[in-house]
Amino acid sequence: MKISPLSVRILTLFAFLILSTGCAKTPPPGETPMPPPLEQQSACSEQDTTLTPADTAIESGQDGHTATCPDARTIRESERGRASCYHLQPGATITTHKKEKQTTRQAVKTAKKKGHKTTGKTVTATKKKMHQVTGMCQPQSLIYARCRTGIKTCRMGNTSPVQWFACAKKNRATTSTPTAGSIMVLDGNSRRGMPTGHPVYVEEVKNNKNGTWTLRISHTNYDRKCHLDLDATVLFDPKHMTATFQSGPWGSWAKDLKALGFILQ
Repeated sequence: MKISPLSVRILTLFAFLILSTGCAKTPPPGETPMPPPLEQQSACSEQDTTLTPADTAIESGQDGHTATCPDARTIRESERGRASCYHLQPGATITTHKKEKQTTRQAVKTAKKKGHKTTGKTVTATKKKMHQVTGMCQPQSLIYARCRTGIKTCRMGNTSPVQWFACAKKNRATTSTPTAGSIMVLDGNSRRGMPTGHPVYVEEVKNNKNGTWTLRISHTNYDRKCHLDLDATVLFDPKHMTATFQSGPWGSWAKDLKALGFILQ
């Protein structure tokens, strides 16, 4: 049987197609080829020239906290939505009536004025006096700090900032390293009207070449009237654990305030 040259060509082409199809690697059903891995980039890199964004490193603190990089997305959302954590609500004023004891002479004088007869004996009387009590405005500094971070730990009633830090430290959730998205707690300072301490929210951090840190912070109730101070600049010295305000309402006097550290999630 004679095979024509055209048939030979057709058979050769068919065989080639079968072999090439059999050698192809087809991914299993339901799977797609993985793209080549991206080059690993550290989310904890430091920048010396500009304020580092919210994904600045959290280093392991002295209190044993196994620190990790903060969730950059969460912190960015916190900054974008920070207005939702602040709505000034002045404290309500409540009028009360309190009974006060009068001295014998005052009581006799009051009785005579009302036309009552008195004797030489001791007279006891009480007088109602009106008092006005104004409750705390909101948000207080600690409530604002909790709102910005979402940290719900260490709720102990009307917790003070110093108590909050002590509880967080016990739970190994504090560090001495400034971290974006953390809460810096200033120690109690009766001379400056904050005997229970004061918390501020750390928006951004910058590691300076001399070992200090430049922080951008926001806080409320700095004037004990629940007003808001956004984006104040603070110089933090980790060697002496002090904070110096360089701008904002506290910029004129808040120098070398003792800082306890930073509360993490």
